[in-house]
Amino acid sequence: MKRFVWLCGIMLASHIAGCASLNTSTGTAKEQIDYWLDRQEYGKALAVVTDSKNSPSPAIPNLQETQEKINAHIASYEQQVIAKAEKAAATNDWGTAFDVYRDALSRVPDSTPLQQGERQLIQRHAEHLQSLELERLIAKGEWTFKDLETSKVAEANKPNSWLGRYLLNRKIANAHDLGLELAEYGKSALERKDLPLAKRILPLALNLSNTTEIRALNTQLQEALKPEARKEEEARTPNEPPRIAEKPLPAPRARAEVQTKEQTKEQAREERPATHGQEQKDTKRLMDEFRKACQEKNFVEAQQLMLQLKKQGVDTQEFQQLRKQLASDVATHVKHLIKIGVVHYRQQQYDEALNVWKQAQALDPTNEQLTARIKRVTRVTEKLQNLRTKGGAPQ
Repeated sequence: MKRFVWLCGIMLASHIAGCASLNTSTGTAKEQIDYWLDRQEYGKALAVVTDSKNSPSPAIPNLQETQEKINAHIASYEQQVIAKAEKAAATNDWGTAFDVYRDALSRVPDSTPLQQGERQLIQRHAEHLQSLELERLIAKGEWTFKDLETSKVAEANKPNSWLGRYLLNRKIANAHDLGLELAEYGKSALERKDLPLAKRILPLALNLSNTTEIRALNTQLQEALKPEARKEEEARTPNEPPRIAEKPLPAPRARAEVQTKEQTKEQAREERPATHGQEQKDTKRLMDEFRKACQEKNFVEAQQLMLQLKKQGVDTQEFQQLRKQLASDVATHVKHLIKIGVVHYRQQQYDEALNVWKQAQALDPTNEQLTARIKRVTRVTEKLQNLRTKGGAPQ
């Protein structure tokens, strides 16, 4: 009995499904096209037109008009799909954007605009993913550098802790590998002339791994930044013609010269508002860069920008606050670097100690303690070099 009920249920379901599709299978070609257009099944609508064209007695009287009607629907649908996918991608909803294209291409498989749009979306997604990976790598590098500094300072008071030394060496090795990885991105940024990105990556890579290659890349970066710095300086400093000693002029000519100078001054006063506006824009840009450099703890760049702002006479409350905070952060960072150098010095890693102390001296050139330490380690390295040259010390 149950089996009989089950069979009746299947037959009833089949009958209902057949009735549901009766309109598309038995209706006229025009009714079938309208049916598929209502459901945005444009590929199936085109298939009906194609079947009608191949039929010996076409069921559609105005094939050309019907074809144009379907194409108009498709063009409008393509624009809607592309706009919807773009909106989803703009809000980082990449899954929805890809789903929109997949669904649309199932309805219009041969659509060239949709195929191109999907390819462009795939490329943009890959670029966005690469950008996120780079940001993650930079954040990891910044954290690793701070963690390494802290670990070196912590181990400075534990010279006999073999476990602590082992763990510190592992952190140094990991930082070295991370620095090399970042350097590759920085090198690529230099090759693309993407100097802002290179400025973010290469100094960080040098902090993590002080290799010859990374130092060379940072030197290239500084050389590449020089023309930009000169242009900024020229834009801030008005061009003045060289002064030439002139002979005293006769009285009439002198009066004419005075009149000319007065006219020049008047013209300068008229042009001053435009120049002043440009100076304000330059000052705002410098202030934005100074604020960013302070936030990112890019101390060398922050100090350079601070000097430029001081030359322009900037004395706002925000500038003074950032200046005081920068001085405090630099002092703390210099103390950390000194301690790290002491750790290297005690472990007879004199080259590393010298490099670290020179980094600190670049931030605090008037620090007499640093100057004395650098002189001391320089004397030690010179003596060791002399001994190696004479063959009196093991390599």
